[in-house]
Amino acid sequence: MPQKNSYSVLNLRKGVTEEQIKQAYIELVKQFPPETHTDRFMAINRAYETLRDPEKRAREDAFTFNYVEGQFSFTQEEMVEDAEQTILPQQIRELEQKFEKDPADVETMNQLITAYMRRSYIHVKRKLWAEAIKDWQAVLGLDATHRRAKHNLNHSYINLGYYYALHDLYAEAIDLWERALQMNPDNLAIIHNLALACEMAGQDEKANRYWGEAIRRWKAALDQSPDDPYLKSLIIEVHKHHGGKALGVQRDSESALSEYREVLKINPSDFDARYQIAATYMEEKKYAEAAQELDSLRQQFPNNIDVLNLLGWAQINSGQVDVAFRTWARSLQLDSKNAETRNNIIQAHLTLGKRCREAGQYTVALVHFKELLKFMPNNDDVLFEIGETYRLKGDFRSAIAHYNQALAANPKNKFARKALSEMKLRR
Repeated sequence: MPQKNSYSVLNLRKGVTEEQIKQAYIELVKQFPPETHTDRFMAINRAYETLRDPEKRAREDAFTFNYVEGQFSFTQEEMVEDAEQTILPQQIRELEQKFEKDPADVETMNQLITAYMRRSYIHVKRKLWAEAIKDWQAVLGLDATHRRAKHNLNHSYINLGYYYALHDLYAEAIDLWERALQMNPDNLAIIHNLALACEMAGQDEKANRYWGEAIRRWKAALDQSPDDPYLKSLIIEVHKHHGGKALGVQRDSESALSEYREVLKINPSDFDARYQIAATYMEEKKYAEAAQELDSLRQQFPNNIDVLNLLGWAQINSGQVDVAFRTWARSLQLDSKNAETRNNIIQAHLTLGKRCREAGQYTVALVHFKELLKFMPNNDDVLFEIGETYRLKGDFRSAIAHYNQALAANPKNKFARKALSEMKLRR
């Protein structure tokens, strides 16, 4: 989760309106015009373009803590600031003692509640949050339905949690947000915050539970607005996140596939999800399934070199050797200097050459090794492998010739030198 996101670039918090985004952009461009602050302006412009696009904004919002707007609530009677430093504490102690003697005294209880609320207002003005929280808890201990105390307590939990999270104090943030959630179990912004904070804190089980609840509620909202691009992108990004390396560990293949399939339910043509499904099949050595998925992608994206490169390996491993090399040849037609494609071809020929040689298929092995010379002419290691294959085949003259070529290419090739010495001793 990046610390420097589009909101921080524009000096905004998540949840701002489009008009606020536009206004912040205008003000910053005035301060940092492109002519004199090119780099800063480009960063501002990128952030603006991200936040004004629903899909891009959702991708960022999925992993950004929610700031919940709100303010503390007090009556005029409670907002008193004169002489409280000495009078109010004494008044509270007297009321507490009186109420302790007669818990049924409603008038004393109401006076004590007002006194607690007055003191909590003073604590808020001084930013003494822990003391204010104690006062609101005391009020709710006397009257569990007290609306302003409950609101203020909930607001303090939410906002203190937000600032703790921004400073990487995730355990403290989780504790406060879970208290807030107990008071308002339907607060989706807090559920989302808890999913993020628990993940960052390594509390995997909790993170999974909160993510599941957040996704469930987003999907319910999407059912009501099925064409909402923001909601679609929000859900898709979280599923993709959990399909790969999430919560600090690699998910098992079935869980990963399940996450990517959820993406395809929302967007059946999502390239990344389909590609990751194929990659997951490859990791599980389900090469035929991977080849089928990748071939489908290739038909839709015939010029995508990443697809062609992975498809080649899927075909190799599912026994479609000639087809695989044709696939890579197509990739080289698109980009003749693509390093990954060239490396794939080299590794495949080398692996297949050795495999065929071990199986006694010397002629086929030689075909693979000699293909390597098209990409690695005069490579001493390749020439040595060809020499070894000829030796095992019984063609000693050709073997000696290729060992000598290997030494000519690299006089320090100790394997070729040793092989020649051994052959001379045998003769």
